[in-house]
Amino acid sequence: MYISSKVDEEYNGVRRQYRLYPVMLLYKVLLELGRATGAYRLFMTEYRYLVATTKKYEDYLDTLFQIRLLRQDGTGGTSAQFEQYKAKFDNRLIQALKQLPTLYIDKNIIALQADALDEVAETVFRFENGRGAFPEDPDAYLEFLGSGRPLFDADEPQDADVPQDTDGPWDMDESHSADGFQDADSPWEDDEETESAAPSDYDHRPRLEGGTNVLLYGVPGSGKSWTIEHEYRKKDTKVERLVFHPDYTHSDFVGQILPAVGADGQVSYEFTPGPFTRILREAYTHPMEEYLLIIEEINRGNAPAIFGDIFQLLDRKAEADEFPAGTSEYGITDADIARIVYEDGKHEVRIPSNLSIIGTMNTSDQNVFTLDTAFQRRWEMRLVENSLEYVDRKLADAPILDTGVTWKTFCTKMNDIIAENLAGMISSEDKRLGAYFVNPGELRYAPAMEDRFPGEYKELCGKEQAGTLDSQGQERLAEIRAAMRQNRRFPEKVIKYLWDDAFRLNRDLVFDTDQYRSLEQVIRAFLDGEKAGRFRVFKESVKQGLIGRGE
Repeated sequence: MYISSKVDEEYNGVRRQYRLYPVMLLYKVLLELGRATGAYRLFMTEYRYLVATTKKYEDYLDTLFQIRLLRQDGTGGTSAQFEQYKAKFDNRLIQALKQLPTLYIDKNIIALQADALDEVAETVFRFENGRGAFPEDPDAYLEFLGSGRPLFDADEPQDADVPQDTDGPWDMDESHSADGFQDADSPWEDDEETESAAPSDYDHRPRLEGGTNVLLYGVPGSGKSWTIEHEYRKKDTKVERLVFHPDYTHSDFVGQILPAVGADGQVSYEFTPGPFTRILREAYTHPMEEYLLIIEEINRGNAPAIFGDIFQLLDRKAEADEFPAGTSEYGITDADIARIVYEDGKHEVRIPSNLSIIGTMNTSDQNVFTLDTAFQRRWEMRLVENSLEYVDRKLADAPILDTGVTWKTFCTKMNDIIAENLAGMISSEDKRLGAYFVNPGELRYAPAMEDRFPGEYKELCGKEQAGTLDSQGQERLAEIRAAMRQNRRFPEKVIKYLWDDAFRLNRDLVFDTDQYRSLEQVIRAFLDGEKAGRFRVFKESVKQGLIGRGE
């Protein structure tokens, strides 16, 4: 692929300098880096500003030396001098590269897939020897190819393993499959000793059984987190808890390659495990202990993308065979995870039977990702019912401020109205108030905001503005304002939710919209009222329903 063509007006001008085969160049750089360092990886910054800006394929040697210098400089490929041009880089080529099954690409690295190494090596070899890619000085380049010397270690000559017969196809037998493009320390080298090594004894230890995947769903505040703590988490259970969100990625979840500066100042790239890999390692290491990975708000992130190939591990064994019941039915190959968990990059990765995964999701959330059927079927789905019958009495029977109306009474009345009047609306039941939508502290009334004499608060504010407020007045004003903040907690959370969300299209079903036309007016009237009079913001039938039930 050329950057320019003959229809380009600058074809014979400045762009004549650029004759680039971007995929082949990337393959070549990755192969030579792997041969020199044992890691077939590039930092994304190195690709953007060194590889992607190389003028010609045959200039790859200069590119490799620039990468070497950058790493020796200790910047780890993130030099500020490069990053200032990040916005100018066209990401379309990276998006195209992501379609290649031979490459693994995330926001930090580009790497060769372990099982594609032989294929890529053969592709590059055939390209270099069959496409005439080096018209300016082919003899010099072929001489280098025949030397078999690693680019980063030019002072240590090695015997070539690259076949000299370039007229026919390269025979990819054992001697040529990898050695021509990697050194003996490569983690992907298929030597006989590694192939025959016994599997880790992790798989054969006595282990707790019953690992599962549970997805708790329901309206906000229905008690999903409470259910986890009281029904699934035991006293000695080891827990890793995280929250999915729109910017959460597979690398955040599983782990990612990050630069690390050693004691000698040299930059290396190491796999830093994420929460999934960390708890996987702990669960395998301690087979008789129970582990729990809790994922809150699982549908706020793109869960299938975050899980990636881990998705395959969610199928669990129903009965024990060579593995205990609750172990992943199918294993996957992931060298980075395997090296952390089993200390063997070729070990098949599975979720052990003593590790369970529990996710939560709110069914009423808007602007969230949907979970497809294939993903959901791998979970034990459980609806957390929105019931106040088993809610802590300290919450259910707590009065709302000074109104005398309990949270159970208020919540039940509003949910009845939603069920009766919004039944025809899609997912109307998801608009209900959850039993744990509030906590007791948000219902507590602070009487200090009440004026000790008519117009006290207004008078204190006037003196404050005039600069004539004494220390005693300052203390009293601070006390009133603290009480106001406390008493605003309920209306700002619950009344606002009813106005903005639950009854957004049918506010007249609950609110006195003839008297109060805005949320500001509603909250101000609620705060200015006293006792049950605060509920004047609702239409008369709703108000009487609350007061009557409260009595």
